[in-house]
Amino acid sequence: MTGDQDGAVAMLLEKQAIAELVYAYSRAVDRHDFVLLRSLYAADGIDDHGGLYCGPADGFVAWLKTAMKGVETSHAVHNHTIAVTGETAEGEAYVTAYNRIPVAQGGFDEFIQGLRYIDSYVKEGVQWRFARRTVVVDWAQLRPAFWDFDHPLLKGKRPAAPGADDPSYGLLSAPPFIRRV
Repeated sequence: MTGDQDGAVAMLLEKQAIAELVYAYSRAVDRHDFVLLRSLYAADGIDDHGGLYCGPADGFVAWLKTAMKGVETSHAVHNHTIAVTGETAEGEAYVTAYNRIPVAQGGFDEFIQGLRYIDSYVKEGVQWRFARRTVVVDWAQLRPAFWDFDHPLLKGKRPAAPGADDPSYGLLSAPPFIRRV
């Protein structure tokens, strides 16, 4: 390989590591893995979820742990642009966030959002972490949820669950995205 190719490969590896950080965030939130979630932020990392929470990562994790009681989520990362400059980087990740929320009269609502995460990343040692994560909402929907595991379309399927009760913890053997960074 030429020097230019070596540099291009090194840049791709850095971008892949940042992409995996973003994927790990989705997994940590969706599985309520708050230890993993905290490990994804720099020591002085900031999370800005607009009017819901804005401040240090420790406070964000504590807030989210309370806010997500009874809520199940699924984050799907779509487009992700990343610009790396040495030991720092910036990115914009498009995400669809599905939230299933219990309602007082029984059943569930689903709150679906088209989000963008505007991120600043910092490399600490060999690990990329969030220096700042800011949420921007492009669109949102709220509607009653279909959630009936006796229905023929769902019968026999494995339901997702927060934490270690999720089927992935029993079906996967410690893949890299579960490891603590």
